Amino acid sequence: MAGLEVVVRPVILPDIRPRARQSLPPQDDPEKGFSKIDGQPAKQVTMTYSMSVSSSHARPKEVERRVDEVRVYQKEDDGTVNRDNFIDLQVANKITMEEPGPAGQPDPEHPGSLPTGTASEMKEYFYERVNQQEENIEVRRVDVILRNGEEFSG
Repeated sequence: MAGLEVVVRPVILPDIRPRARQSLPPQDDPEKGFSKIDGQPAKQVTMTYSMSVSSSHARPKEVERRVDEVRVYQKEDDGTVNRDNFIDLQVANKITMEEPGPAGQPDPEHPGSLPTGTASEMKEYFYERVNQQEENIEVRRVDVILRNGEEFSG
């Protein structure tokens, strides 16, 4: 049975064993093989491109309004008027607005100058007056003129 011992026993060959560590000669420059990144300290970078956008829209401004002052009484479902319950109203029948127009003209004494200021135009808007024929409406004052900044904020 000597043949069985040969089959089971592994054979270790010298070429599969790890090699012994080889010592390397010391490098003459310890910085050799490394890259070094140098530069100036941080500084502010100024961009030469800039962009600005603006827009404006001129709206009309109320200058004056003409109103009728009325008192409206409560009207019941059966048609009777309750004179104890009422509200006072100002009903506009004319409103004067100042509307901005195109830019002014250049100065004729200085040719090539830019237009200065804006021209404005006054426009009047008329509205229907209060119906005085209703039994629950009482007109107290007619054609009261209100200027902007006095009695109303327009």
